[in-house]
Amino acid sequence: MTLEEFNKLEFDDKLFAVVDNGVFLDNYVTVDIRMNLYSLDKFYVELIYDSQLNKVVEVRSFKLGVQLDKYISHLDLK
Repeated sequence: MTLEEFNKLEFDDKLFAVVDNGVFLDNYVTVDIRMNLYSLDKFYVELIYDSQLNKVVEVRSFKLGVQLDKYISHLDLK
């Protein structure tokens, strides 16, 4: 699946694709939010969890960029 194909999926289908085919890489936790980073084919996906609601509230997909900065200090993404 390409990034473009993934982006065209409905929210629930994105979640299923990540859970079924993604490789968990890391998480980033703040007081209110937890972000889990996955690798899926040749791009990355963040699942954003709201701890108050106890559910995934957003799915972000990307190849490179500032989205990786919070993980880069302790991940080898080569």
